This record gives sequence, C-alpha cells and structure tokens, in this order.
Amino acid sequence: MIDDATRDRILKRTALLGIVSNAAIAVAKVLIGLVSGSVAIMSDAANNASDMLSSLVTIMGFSLAKRKPTHTHPLGFGRIEYISALFVAFIVLFTGGAFFRTSIDRIKDPSPVSVSLPMLLVLLLTIGVKIGLWRVNQKNGKKIESEALSASGMDALSDALATSVTIIAAVISLFTAFPVDGWAGIVVSLFIMYAGVRSVVDTVSAIVGERPTKATVMELREIINRHAPLSGGYDIQIHTYGPSRMIGTCNVEVPSEARAEEIFDAMTDAQTEIMNKMGIYFTFGMYAVNSDNPVVILMKKEVLKVMKSVSPSVISLHAFHVHLEDSRVHFDVVVDFSLTDYAAFRRDATKALNEAFPTYIFQFNIDPDYA
Repeated sequence: MIDDATRDRILKRTALLGIVSNAAIAVAKVLIGLVSGSVAIMSDAANNASDMLSSLVTIMGFSLAKRKPTHTHPLGFGRIEYISALFVAFIVLFTGGAFFRTSIDRIKDPSPVSVSLPMLLVLLLTIGVKIGLWRVNQKNGKKIESEALSASGMDALSDALATSVTIIAAVISLFTAFPVDGWAGIVVSLFIMYAGVRSVVDTVSAIVGERPTKATVMELREIINRHAPLSGGYDIQIHTYGPSRMIGTCNVEVPSEARAEEIFDAMTDAQTEIMNKMGIYFTFGMYAVNSDNPVVILMKKEVLKVMKSVSPSVISLHAFHVHLEDSRVHFDVVVDFSLTDYAAFRRDATKALNEAFPTYIFQFNIDPDYA
C-alpha cells in the first residue's frame, strides 16, 4: 500500500511531466499548423493544449482532495479527485467537438496543405512523446489508483493515434485535391471525443460505486479466516472516499459457543491486518452459527436445494443457525441481480420450505450478491 506522501509525489511528478510535454508539443504543432495550413494539425495542437490544462486540473483536484476532514465532511474530500477527472474528460470532449465542427467547415471550403519532411519528423517525434506519456500515466495511475491520471493516459494514447492519422492525411494530400485534411480532422476529433467519453464512463462508474474485485474479496476472506474463531466474510461492501480513503463493512460467522472477548479480539486483529495490508477500515457484523453439528450440516444442504428449486437466482446460504430446542432456523440467502421481485421470491421460498420441513419455522434475509 502506497503512503500519502509517495502518492502525492508520484501524481504531481506525472502531472508536471504532462504539462511540460504537452506545452512543447502544442507549440510545435501550432507552428507546423500555421505554416502548413492544416486544420487537422491545428486541432491536434489545440487538443495538446487542453491536455496541458487537464494536467493542471489534476494537480488542483489532488491538492483539494488532500484537505483534512471537517465537521461537515468528516470523511474528507477525497472524492474531489473523481470530480477533477470528470472535468478533465469534459475538457477533452469539448475540444473534440469544437474541432469536429472546424473539420466539417474545411471539407466544405478546402484549402491547400503544405507538407515538408521536417514537419513530418516533428510530428513523428510527438507521437513517441505521447506514447511515453501514455505508458507513464497508465502505470502511475494504476499504481496510486488515480482516475485522473488514467484518464490522461488514455487521452495521450488517443493523441498518438490522432497524430498518426494527421501524418497519413498530410502525405496523401500531396497527391490529390480531395479535402483529405478536413476528413482527417474529423477522424482526429472522433479519437479525441472517444477518449473523453471513455473517461466520463470510467469516472462516473467510480463515483457511483463499483463492485469489489475478486482479488480484493479473496484477500479479505483469507485474512478473516486466519483469525479464529472468525470465518467466512459475507455481505462485503466497500465505500471509497477518494483513492486513499476506503471504508468497508463485512459480516462473519462465529461458533455459537465462542466467548464475546475471544470474538472481539479476533475482530480487532483482523481489522488491523486488513487496514495495514489493504488500506480499508473494516467494521464487522457477526452471525452465530452451529455449523459443526451434523444435523445442521445436512439441513443446510437440503435447504439450499429447496431455495435453488424456487429460483435459479439463488447462489448460496450463510449465517445458517438451527435452534434445535424449538425448531427455528435463521439464515441469509444470497441471490444474483437477476432477481427483482423479492416479495414473490420470499413468498414462494417460505411455502417450499414449509412443505419440505413442516416441523420447522424459517426466518431468512435476502442478500444481493454484493461481492
């Protein structure tokens, strides 16, 4: 897990590299665009200038996101990073849209494009720089879990592709009067807008909240199972308040005969290990189970069969506890998101259970498959 100081250093260094590189590229392309009269190159230059602005927004957003928690925002301001990433995406979309319109005008009213070998060499050099920026931004964005850097990385890759199209169009324009430059400008603007749309989708997904990865869930359960008498790890929910602040909730099973102090100590140790290794502050709920009893083990298997016969959406059972003294059964049933009518499912499942086990009383919760 990366500490805040290291994350701060990586993000600022990467963003500053983007500012300097894009400023140099934008100036070079503006000069080439003015000399050649190419609208495709000028649109590419404007996109690089917007990338420079995007890097500035990334730094500003990160600085605001580091503000300390307050009374009104006790979980901090980390989600501002997502907002800055969304702003970057909209800058990209606006740039692409503006030059889509300019390119259409060039098709309607074409003008000659001047092409020279030095111009092509400079454009090839900018492609190399953009590919380098893409690799750096993607690597560091993944490393520090920054949506803004990842968005900048995808934008850099689209820029490299767009410049490639610009070069091809410039060469072809030497041999035809067809308005290749205008059509190339459209292709470039589409590349730009695609990068913007993709960044919007990825950032909005992070803001809305995403399912934990399989690797995260497996690591969490491995840690829990190392701390007896805890076992399982169910109903896992992880809420992000910026990449460096995550809070989670999770339910665990414990033997019904376990002592309260023993359970508390295990939960405390598991909570500490999860925080140190995964950077997530977890709180636990508890299910008391008597799953070591052979009767309970057999009954759990049969109940699962009944529940699956009611609906194919049923995945598993947990928190299964049979009160043998008065024939009461408690459990949670996990269902996938294809199940939409919970009331009908509960009615049908209750009827099926009562028919299969007429001497028992069943109480169960329906859990969506959060993780």
